[in-house]
Amino acid sequence: MTIQQCKYVLKVVETGSFSEAARLLFIAQSSLSVAIKSLEGELNIRIFDRKSGGALLTEDGAEFVRYATEIVSGEKLVAERYSTTEGRQKLFIATQHYDFIADIFGNFLRDVSSEKYKFSIKEIETHNVIREVESGYSDIGIIAIKDGDFDIMRRYLSKRSIGFTPFIKALPHVFFRKEHPMAQRSEIALSDMQSYPYVSYEQGEHTASYFTEEMSEGMSHDKHIEISDRATLMNLLLITDAYTVGTGIMPSALNRGDIVSIPLVSDEFYVIGYILNKTRKLSEMAERFISLIEKTVKNI
Repeated sequence: MTIQQCKYVLKVVETGSFSEAARLLFIAQSSLSVAIKSLEGELNIRIFDRKSGGALLTEDGAEFVRYATEIVSGEKLVAERYSTTEGRQKLFIATQHYDFIADIFGNFLRDVSSEKYKFSIKEIETHNVIREVESGYSDIGIIAIKDGDFDIMRRYLSKRSIGFTPFIKALPHVFFRKEHPMAQRSEIALSDMQSYPYVSYEQGEHTASYFTEEMSEGMSHDKHIEISDRATLMNLLLITDAYTVGTGIMPSALNRGDIVSIPLVSDEFYVIGYILNKTRKLSEMAERFISLIEKTVKNI
């Protein structure tokens, strides 16, 4: 199996036909058919049912496409990661969804004087933050570990040769719009919020409590909304009575006071820190970013 064969399969899926896929790939349709038939023979499966109206995925084919997508995406990531020219500064960061990390990155960028650089900051699921650091694609990962999950998460990271360095301890807070019916409370118990929609970041197939970003203490929610990005979260909080639970750290000017945070009645807390691959040497850019984090959190 080759990456090229995977690309061929994905192009047929995209277009729905061998003839159109071959046209877009600038190869003969016969060459495309031979390549995919060879792949099917190697894997001992049938990927497509060829019909007069096009090509339909079989059950095995649908499963293979998931793997092929990951393989091709991985190749693109590697190519992008190392396509930089000589002398270009590089820094790749993966993080959970935090306003203050975006702010720190902005301040970091403002102070960069290099004429050439390639920087990346991605807000993604907890498991993917860890995987990015483990694979070496991201130089730094930012995650929060809940107090009750600390031991299990440290063991999980250690098995992957990842070190966790805490830089701030934060108490859980409930976030909602300033006009929310509960906004005048000095503190809130989760039971007080049972009738309101609860918003959390989806974690894909990794639903264990130590991967979740919110602290809900195992409470079930009658109204639960899963989202994947901060913009959607902010919009929901601004125009509905929905709420979420977070660290209470919200320094971004984007908020402008429209969202408030109230301390949550809880014995637990978050430990926020950065994770690094123990087998890799830190770049100068990574060291500068960590230094800026440590300097900034002293004032939070």
